[in-house]
Amino acid sequence: MKRHLQSLVDQKCELGRVIVVASSMDIKDIVLGFKKSLPIEYFRSEPGQIRQRNMGISKLDERTKLVASMDDDVTYHENAIADMTHFWNGVEPGTAGVGFNINNLPKLKHNWVRGFLGFSSAKPGQVLKSGFNTSISKISENIQVQWLNGGSSVWKQKVLLKYPLKEINTRWAVCEDLIFSYPIGKIYPLYVCASAKVEIDEEIIDRSADEFYVYRGSAEYLWGLYFVMKNNDLSVSSFIINKLLYCTVQIVKGCFFLDQRKIYTMLGIVKSFFKSLKLLFGFQTLDNYKFEFLDSLE
Repeated sequence: MKRHLQSLVDQKCELGRVIVVASSMDIKDIVLGFKKSLPIEYFRSEPGQIRQRNMGISKLDERTKLVASMDDDVTYHENAIADMTHFWNGVEPGTAGVGFNINNLPKLKHNWVRGFLGFSSAKPGQVLKSGFNTSISKISENIQVQWLNGGSSVWKQKVLLKYPLKEINTRWAVCEDLIFSYPIGKIYPLYVCASAKVEIDEEIIDRSADEFYVYRGSAEYLWGLYFVMKNNDLSVSSFIINKLLYCTVQIVKGCFFLDQRKIYTMLGIVKSFFKSLKLLFGFQTLDNYKFEFLDSLE
């Protein structure tokens, strides 16, 4: 958090309001320690990225036209916000959101094998028929995309107010950015600004327990299925086939390289596939089922 806020202090432009909504340890002293350097405010909420974002939005008024929704593990290059503002000033009026360019994550890797299997596309920032999304990191030019990263993007406030995302209780909101941004991208343009660069610190999680990887695979599958079923232009059958094919490849690689993490993650996917059969065969509807599987991931 200190690195994040210091990178805001180092920006080459004037900033508006900086609202921090914390949900785990109390970091009030750290945040307010930047009071002399930033127009900063501090609030606390229950855990959940969606819940925190909604609370931050609720503190705004009509003076704030653009809202940057940022994770605390992001640090800005010194011209990032100035370049983002410049991009917004020249973009088409109907634009809903613009993403920062994450500069330290791998660039999109695509080949004909991955494309044939439905795992990838040559174009970054796309959502495939199966619900798989291509990365939008380390891009070399401004691009229009179909989805935006939930923790490093700037939105028109009126769009955030028009399309609020319901708070969901889960430990890990994987696919949250897809669930939120993809439907909006079908109505309004979304972009990534190449020159507005940020970096993301590597996630720090206790990964010693096998249960973590089972949970991770389970969450990836169920959230992904939920996302595909909420969008009629995507294919549930393609999602399942591609997931199980991907799972098979990863289990083979895990066994060959003796990587238990891959094996347990894929076991989580298989576990959740069987858990979702009632939904897939129509014995339960998505509205009745979604709370059951989301609560099971708490």
